[in-house]
Amino acid sequence: MSRLVLGLNSHHPDASAVLMNEKGVVAAIAEERINRKKHCSGFPGLAIQEVLRIAGASLSDVTDVSIARDPRANLGAKLRFIARNPSIGLALAKVRFSKHKKAMSEAENLAETMGVKEALVKARFHKVEHHLAHVASSFFWSGFDRATAVTVDGSGDFATAMIAECRGTTINILKRCYLPESLGLYYSAVCNFLGFNKYGEEYKVMGLSAYGQDKFRDQMRVLVGYDPAHGIRLNQDYFLYYSSKFGAGGHENVHAMIKDGEILLPKMWSDRFIELFGPPRKRGEPLTQRDKDMSCSMQKAFEDAYAALMTDAVRRAGGCKDAVLAGGCALNGVANGKVLQEKIFDRVYIQPAAGDDGTAAGAASYVLHSVLGVPRVPEVQHAYWGTSWTDEQIEPDTKGIPAGYTVRKLDRATLMRTAADSLAKGKILGWFQGREEWGPRALGNRSILCNPGWPDMKAILNARVKNREPFRPFAPAILEERLNDCFDGAHPVPFMNIIFKVRPQWRQQLSATTHEDATGRVQTVRRDQNDMYYDLISAFCERTGTPVLLNTSFNENEPIVHTPRQAVDCFVRTRMDALAVGSYWIEKPADVADKGEAV
Repeated sequence: MSRLVLGLNSHHPDASAVLMNEKGVVAAIAEERINRKKHCSGFPGLAIQEVLRIAGASLSDVTDVSIARDPRANLGAKLRFIARNPSIGLALAKVRFSKHKKAMSEAENLAETMGVKEALVKARFHKVEHHLAHVASSFFWSGFDRATAVTVDGSGDFATAMIAECRGTTINILKRCYLPESLGLYYSAVCNFLGFNKYGEEYKVMGLSAYGQDKFRDQMRVLVGYDPAHGIRLNQDYFLYYSSKFGAGGHENVHAMIKDGEILLPKMWSDRFIELFGPPRKRGEPLTQRDKDMSCSMQKAFEDAYAALMTDAVRRAGGCKDAVLAGGCALNGVANGKVLQEKIFDRVYIQPAAGDDGTAAGAASYVLHSVLGVPRVPEVQHAYWGTSWTDEQIEPDTKGIPAGYTVRKLDRATLMRTAADSLAKGKILGWFQGREEWGPRALGNRSILCNPGWPDMKAILNARVKNREPFRPFAPAILEERLNDCFDGAHPVPFMNIIFKVRPQWRQQLSATTHEDATGRVQTVRRDQNDMYYDLISAFCERTGTPVLLNTSFNENEPIVHTPRQAVDCFVRTRMDALAVGSYWIEKPADVADKGEAV
């Protein structure tokens, strides 16, 4: 019997859907790409409709639905917590029961989404524990026959980290860490104290950390650590996740505060933070050197605990140094670079949606391989599993372009030549090609591209398009075979999740992608992964001698563009110079792009 498995991250931040069959991944997309609400939490109805549409399938073709959540998981740990903290624990249990009661009617949600009666949903439903789904998401996509698996995040199904030994289609769980001990919650709370209090802003503070010095080392180590016997250690006197001061429900309130599908964060730290660090920064206030130094020390303490966890994992897994990582903390490219630099691992695989959206992939993979016994497929080497658009579908959206813009339909060779020439001259290019990327990173199909060595390009791009904090770095995309020429690293990074040092002789040519600490969040590109993107970087290299393009996400303070219409609108309202959308080349008059005149 052929299998078609629908994996869901549902009623949890970064809702998403993934469709897999015996041959591997068919389609994958996050709900936010379609409904335009960052990190949205709820039922991923639009994402389900889209992955089925991409596959040319209907709900009746789906044999199994796998949900990355299991309320029964870690019951013993939950009961022990309630016994130790009866007033908080019972309030938490009540909140969790209410939440899961709403979320467990997935068959009903699915039927409503697809416009059919619930009785017609014939698929078998499965529940996969959150962190087990994280493990499966990277291991079953990695191509490794054996691996040490580590997952780290804020929390999911009451766990905050997992160590496992993986072989073939078997995942053997060796250790879990439980709430309230959480590296993810530590990181989020310090970000919250520094005024970065929207859900998912941790990556901003990781960028800020390069501008500080480790002056709060001792204070941060009061807050967090890791030892093999205990696991993750968080000093609960400083945190409000499971304190009566936080109110009934503890950290669950963080996920319960949802407005229009977006998650709002309350205060996450106790007033004892003020004893260590002084007054908190309010959102929008200028960043002080204290704030930069705090972010540096926070990152360093995180790296130390993260590395200790990874070292312990290798020991527990019998010394296997091929690793698979997942969970929101696995998006910390600085820490990932450190564990490679320190040779804790030899090879690392981190799937492109390492955060909670990726649990949909893990839930589908686990059911496909561990439950149904379907043989594993080769390594997933690219992330292009979303929506694509034909030139016929794109063409109507090129109409109505403001007067003075040029619109041309070009053959592939002319498009590549025109784009490479434009980039070599310092132009800012919107690039909308092929299937949409899976995960939070733009990886060359929904990207804004620039010359990384053009004078002041980082400031120009920020002023004309991105309008974001100046301390945040832009990423270098490099031909894979040239990685070690430009960076102190040889490990391929197709999904932009490891940071390497830029070699001194390349820092000037890569000035716009070289961060304050002389690093770059690299994406390596091979032609068999993305031929168009590879050929564009190659053509740019022929003109400039630089095998790298600056790559940032195609958006302006919104989810990455999903449709050609959104790409054209973003292009018109910002000061990009040109847009390549499918075969169409659209260019602004120079005075409009340079001066930002009204159109």
